Amino acid sequence: MAYNQGKRVKPIWDLDTINFMSSSQEISVPETDEPILIWDMGGILRNRPNPSSLKLNPENKIYVDFGLTWGEDIIDLLMLDRGQVVLPLRNLQGFNELDAALVYAEDITIGIDWSNAVKSSSTDFSIDLVKLLHLLHQRGQTDILIYSLVGELPYIPAGTAANFNINLAYLTESRIQPQWAKGVFIFE
Repeated sequence: MAYNQGKRVKPIWDLDTINFMSSSQEISVPETDEPILIWDMGGILRNRPNPSSLKLNPENKIYVDFGLTWGEDIIDLLMLDRGQVVLPLRNLQGFNELDAALVYAEDITIGIDWSNAVKSSSTDFSIDLVKLLHLLHQRGQTDILIYSLVGELPYIPAGTAANFNINLAYLTESRIQPQWAKGVFIFE
């Protein structure tokens, strides 16, 4: 699920950028045994996360993407204790920002936007996905969340995938689970 200013929204890939369709439904995290992925659209689009809509210390597994731009900001998100922090590569300024974030955090998930190629504002990350995964593995990062922006799936060789815990999230209705994905999220 995704939210903006306390309301649930539907994230979309619109003209090569992430956007959302509004709704009037209040955000509430359902009680479930299944993992949940949450996007804070205020953080993703404007670098203004609003975690107050999420309850503290949820008992179920929650991944939260607040949309970081600066690596050092991850410490603030970890201190919020709203769930497993997803560090998206989409807005980071390159490996220097990623390395700055990794100084403060060990137990995070790396988020990678995918639409026929890696989508990122930094040329550091806009490289072949398998090469990017190897560079992340060298930094000790093995928990990966790939966002399929338009329903396309990247090719990840079995030998590479074996070294990672990769989850997949669709912004579209596609429900294919590739062999390399440990789990699949679909935004509703």
